Amino acid sequence: MDAPVDAVGIAADGQMELPEDVARVGWYRFGPEPGAEGSAVIAGHVDDREQGAGALYPLQDAAVGDEVAVTDAAGAVTRWRVVSREVITKQALPLDRLFAREGAPRLTLITCGGPFLPEFRSYRDNVVVVAEPIP
Repeated sequence: MDAPVDAVGIAADGQMELPEDVARVGWYRFGPEPGAEGSAVIAGHVDDREQGAGALYPLQDAAVGDEVAVTDAAGAVTRWRVVSREVITKQALPLDRLFAREGAPRLTLITCGGPFLPEFRSYRDNVVVVAEPIP
């Protein structure tokens, strides 16, 4: 996957904002930057009825050991190795862990997954991929 990253905050409904364009992803600007202490969170849409597959669609198939590269605004690249992939019901997301501002640096990638619930026009779950820096 290759996607431009937008700095995002919190939407009116209290959830993390996401770019409207499914080809873009959002970095939670109130948390750590990738490589800093804590969990840098990048999230995006898995798909959209009109726009098609989103930038994070491939997270569904992420596997432990896969590599992720993040390029910052200055062009510096950091490399990360996937250490876990979970499918978690949205209502049960461990927000304190996913958005932690302390602890070892990690990259947390989040998109929708699980069954689509037409009555809510949304997916039931989130796919959460956690990666650690490659020294």
